[in-house]
Amino acid sequence: MTPKQTHTLWHLRRQGLQFEAERAEQAWSKGREFLPEQHAPLKRETRELIDQCNWELVAQVA
Repeated sequence: MTPKQTHTLWHLRRQGLQFEAERAEQAWSKGREFLPEQHAPLKRETRELIDQCNWELVAQVA
């Protein structure tokens, strides 16, 4: 996992979104994109971090 992914997991856990953090960690550990639940109460900053982490996966494959 990248430092940004670890940082994003911290943000999710700090917001009390343990389930989303677990799902993200599993996805990223397997090299897969993480898509949070649409109804998850994520802060804009956290959604942007998730997008950046998913983009890092695409950049690693290329």
